[in-house]
Amino acid sequence: MFRLLTSLILLALIGAAVLYYAYGAVEPCRVLAVERARRAVSHVALPVGDSVEHWSRVETDQLSTQQCASDLLDSWGERLSNLRT
Repeated sequence: MFRLLTSLILLALIGAAVLYYAYGAVEPCRVLAVERARRAVSHVALPVGDSVEHWSRVETDQLSTQQCASDLLDSWGERLSNLRT
């Protein structure tokens, strides 16, 4: 039982570390804002600017944490499905 609990905690810490490394945040709404900013800018081949990320944060600040997490998973799913095609 102790090993299972320790493994789950370790897995959660690794997941948080990966999110922080990739997005600079762990909170789902901030991660979603960065994800949306990167995807918006990737279509026009410009570097991610503070203004794009700022407006993405304005949009995501009005969402609940659960909605942000759901939208983030949907965004990742979209990205993975685009890789397969």
